[in-house]
Parts: sequence; C-alpha cells; structure tokens
Amino acid sequence: MALWTGHDVLVAVGPDGEPVGFAAAVPVDRFLHLAELSVDPNHGRIGVGRALVGAIVALARERGLAGVTLTTFRAVPFNAPFYVRLGFAEMPMADAPEVLREQFLAELPPLVAVDARVLMIRRL
Repeated sequence: MALWTGHDVLVAVGPDGEPVGFAAAVPVDRFLHLAELSVDPNHGRIGVGRALVGAIVALARERGLAGVTLTTFRAVPFNAPFYVRLGFAEMPMADAPEVLREQFLAELPPLVAVDARVLMIRRL
C-alpha cells in the first residue's frame, strides 16, 4: 500500500458508494504533479480516469498554478495517448525546470531506461 503523505488524493466512487479509482498529486514548484492515477478495470473506459484528471486540473487552476505535470511510459499504447487527448503534451527534458527533471528521475523505475519514460505537461 502506498502512503500519499503530502499529496492531494481524489477518490472516484461508483453508484454503490465504493471506490472505483483515485488520483494522487503533489505540488512541485509552480505545478501540480499527478503522481498516480488508477481506475479499477471493472470501471474502465467509462470516463472515470478522465474525470479524475479533470479534477486535478481544476485543483491546479484553483490554486493558480502554471499547469499539471506527470511522467508515464512512452510506448505503452494506453498511457501517453490518453493524456494527449486530455490536453497534455511532452515536455522535453531540456526545457523542463530543474525541479521537474528531478521529479522525473525520482519516478524512474529501477532498470528502466530514461528514454522509455516521458515527462508531460498541461499548461493552464
């Protein structure tokens, strides 16, 4: 079980009141960084993930932040393309503020090549 101390955690519930997904985000400099998005597969492809990301974007906007960032796998067909449809774009590491480069490297799984992951941003 992950501990989300210091994160904003939003939970989506189904019609029966049971949790069906969550998003965890943490402030990183001028951005709200989406650290985790998870939706129960039994509730997938009906807009739960989209709604959770939308709520994170709304939270960042409410706080006057510059945008929402995240890291994800570049080649997994349902990761980066999903976020692109929600208004995110790749942020080249050379263009990223130092704090976002550090976040990217901190989230890099062991034995995974840097170029297998992508830093993405949705500017507000």
